[in-house]
Amino acid sequence: MNLGRVAEIWRYPVNGLQGERLLESRVLSTGISGDHLYVLRDVKSNRVLDPKSHPFSWGETLGHPTMFELGATLTGEPGGEHEVIIRTRDEEICTTKDPEASRLVGASLGAEVELVRYPRIVESWVRSGRTLHLLTAASLEAMRRAYPGGDFDVRRFRPNIVVATQPGLEGFVEDGWVGMELELGSLRLLVGKPNVHCKVTTMRQPGLAEDARVLQTIQSVHGSNLGVMCTAVTEGVLRVGDPVALA
Repeated sequence: MNLGRVAEIWRYPVNGLQGERLLESRVLSTGISGDHLYVLRDVKSNRVLDPKSHPFSWGETLGHPTMFELGATLTGEPGGEHEVIIRTRDEEICTTKDPEASRLVGASLGAEVELVRYPRIVESWVRSGRTLHLLTAASLEAMRRAYPGGDFDVRRFRPNIVVATQPGLEGFVEDGWVGMELELGSLRLLVGKPNVHCKVTTMRQPGLAEDARVLQTIQSVHGSNLGVMCTAVTEGVLRVGDPVALA
């Protein structure tokens, strides 16, 4: 059954920072290659920074809302020669090849931080089946109908894959895919569970205003769920435009 096409692919090279939109990416058993490769560690508390303080299986994060003012992009191969560029909306701050990277990012955030690789995040997501967040345009449209004044920009929800659904597929269609396998081009994904959202969806980002009603709408309309979490059954390259179908 044809469900639609891959409309967007997103990666977040540094945990808690804005991500990058890709035309294609290699998908591994651990998720999008290079996703959540680095973290910012607060030197004083030895806790990982996140826009919102939250208990995870790998530890409690330290909330730092202004992280959303920064974004990260990755070039090269995560397992080999690569570089992550960190920037504000207007200018580049540093790259991971810069020996002063931690100090420069910390100065921008007003905190003493260390920029480090941190595989525990991805390892915990592999164990819990949360390596890929898939969201459909149909679900976003359902939310817009429920709250017409809200800005349901995909950046609020930090998906890895956005699917433009076929005409006639409306509402929270991905809920019906839980437990099934999807084919996205040459890839095959197992849809594991609905994705539960938190306060991060309401927070201010460049171009997006703070709006508590976004999360309130998700909670009241769909029990805090929006999109689904998936794992890769096969590995390969995912491209924008790839057809999406039930396997």
